[in-house]
Amino acid sequence: MGLLDFTDEFKEVLDRWDKKVEAPSPENRKKARLRVYKNPIVEHVFATSHPILPGVWFAGFIGYGAWLAVTGPRGPLVGLPIYLAGVLAFSLLEYSLHRWVFHFDPGDSDFGKTMLFLLHGYHHQFPNDKWRLVAPPLLSWPIAAIVFALYSALLPMDIVWVLFGGTTLGYLLYDWIHYYTHHFRSPRTRIGKLLRRAHAVHHYRLFHLNMGISSPLWDLVFGTFAWSDETVKEAMAETRRVEAGQAGT
Repeated sequence: MGLLDFTDEFKEVLDRWDKKVEAPSPENRKKARLRVYKNPIVEHVFATSHPILPGVWFAGFIGYGAWLAVTGPRGPLVGLPIYLAGVLAFSLLEYSLHRWVFHFDPGDSDFGKTMLFLLHGYHHQFPNDKWRLVAPPLLSWPIAAIVFALYSALLPMDIVWVLFGGTTLGYLLYDWIHYYTHHFRSPRTRIGKLLRRAHAVHHYRLFHLNMGISSPLWDLVFGTFAWSDETVKEAMAETRRVEAGQAGT
């Protein structure tokens, strides 16, 4: 058994997938999740995640960045805006990755098809897999390392730690809001309802719109926000049908 060998179940679903990052196919509506990797360590430690774990992995960076923003040499009047800029930077990164990476066109490449499915196609086919609603280490850790390396190449280290702390806070908010939009099915607040319904529109009706998860900010900036009473009603009805079909699996 190779380290990254796929299960037969996963390969079967991948083979019949049409490369469209859209609503679940009829076959996939009957099941909430798949096992992707044969290797149990890869599957259960690196390719899936309990929703609380991103907070464990990145709490130190979040806290250190906040502490340095307040007590660091540049003072809180400079440090706190830098920290908040990190939060905003992640929201832009989140939007950009979702729009231009997670929905890329793989063409005729089998490797591209596999990568697209692993990155995001799986989530659209199995949107209620609670073990893959927050980014697992195979995805979040490399992105965090790249962001930190980029900051380090461009900025002084005292600013890097503050900015990176804000960025990791933005990431954590994104992950938990994404989990919320899928598993808290009756939001009580206006913001909660907006986020859940906007994300449902993305999953079940307008697949290349509403790319922001943690907020609609960048969708509004770039003109990709979609909302109408009819579209939201249709998307929420489809959401409930899929949730009912996958309940208990």
